[in-house]
Amino acid sequence: MRYHLVIPHSIWPDADLQTQMISDLKLPALGQMLGRGRRMPARPQSWHDWLAERFEVPGLPAAPLTLGMDHPDAEPGYWLRADPVHLHVGRDQLSLQDGHSFPISQADADGLVRALNGLFQEDGFHFVAATPQHWYLRVPQDPQLVCAPVDVVNGRNIDPFLPKGPDALNWHRALNEIQMLFYTHPVNDAREARGEPAISSVWLWGGGTWPLAHPPVLPASRILTNDVLVQALGIAARTRFDALPARVQDLPAQDAMIVLDALGTELIANDPQGWRNAWQQLEAEWFAPLLADLKAGRIDSLAFSLPETGLAVEVDPGMRWKFWQGARLPWQL
Repeated sequence: MRYHLVIPHSIWPDADLQTQMISDLKLPALGQMLGRGRRMPARPQSWHDWLAERFEVPGLPAAPLTLGMDHPDAEPGYWLRADPVHLHVGRDQLSLQDGHSFPISQADADGLVRALNGLFQEDGFHFVAATPQHWYLRVPQDPQLVCAPVDVVNGRNIDPFLPKGPDALNWHRALNEIQMLFYTHPVNDAREARGEPAISSVWLWGGGTWPLAHPPVLPASRILTNDVLVQALGIAARTRFDALPARVQDLPAQDAMIVLDALGTELIANDPQGWRNAWQQLEAEWFAPLLADLKAGRIDSLAFSLPETGLAVEVDPGMRWKFWQGARLPWQL
């Protein structure tokens, strides 16, 4: 029995802050397995690029993928994610806060989307608030935009990540119009009166044609995950996926890919201490029990993939005899 553990978002975007957070971080079970395991070929990749490669979906068009979960009756055509965000005004920049990190009701989402559809009706744009946090935009044709995923931009200055392409300036103007529309909208007046962050704009990303021309190719016969994008890939491949169990003891007794997405949750919340705590929780609830199972022979082997660090390691029970190989953490390899 072989488990493949995939751990995205293992790098904090601010390198100096990460150095402080990991300086005294103790992860003995993970360190032992990574230090004594066999390194496999890998290179640093973003989470989205890693998924695109493993599931054989070029460009990883998140919008049509998640439409299959959020709005499966959507009209065919070219769709973008147009997710609600808060823009924090700094001294010389605007930084983005992902809509998953603050409350949004469906009523608020619907109210703002109605205003968007009124503003852009003549352009042939159609916005849909499929869920409070997942908004979509259907456009008449492929805009040939290069867009950064919202989780990559979260907590950062938006300027380097604004959409790029032959018509980029017109899209930048459209985003400015959206910001002005939202600034004076009654939905945001009510939100601010309740002490909630204003929904300042939308973030465009993940464009592609719905429905997908080709289904994803599954890299494992069974996948356990709470990651929405991985779940969407499973649905697009017309296969069953399982939610991540709370305990190692509840894992299936068969080969499986296990996506541990706790670090991404804290990254979206822009909570560095929460990210550090998530590592400690993974150590206690996953790495230590799995190491015990490996040493007891209840597992034949473990594989680790940490996309952003470019790390892939295979571990088997024979690792216990490699005393000369010391513990190593992901940032030391």
